[in-house]
Amino acid sequence: MSAEYESSEPKKRLLLIACSSNFRRTLERILCRCGYAVDGAESGEDALVRFEPGAYDAVISEVFLPGSVCGLTVLEQVHRKQPTLPIIILAEGETTRLRAALADCKTVSCLSLPVDVDQLKDTLAARTGVGGPPIAG
Repeated sequence: MSAEYESSEPKKRLLLIACSSNFRRTLERILCRCGYAVDGAESGEDALVRFEPGAYDAVISEVFLPGSVCGLTVLEQVHRKQPTLPIIILAEGETTRLRAALADCKTVSCLSLPVDVDQLKDTLAARTGVGGPPIAG
């Protein structure tokens, strides 16, 4: 029996966009244990269909996604619809140029893949005000 992170406040809702179902499910479980409600999307197209302004407290997206809508397009569309929404971009390799390109967008954070789960949790906690550690059980 495992105990979940409990809070008297409503759970913050996240939209998680990752093309690998294993990676997405693993992050979903971790983030749910930290007190978030997580909706997963496997592509940029799927994410844009699901996204509605006000429905989520943050978006997490890989840069490289299958199909014609990449993570940066998702970022642009989401930012246009809800400019204050925190967005975390997950990118493979060196992210210095990507971070520099996104520097003016104060609601966007860029993390490297493979993702450091503690860094992701800390970034989400800072951006959403929630995210206690998972409780083992």
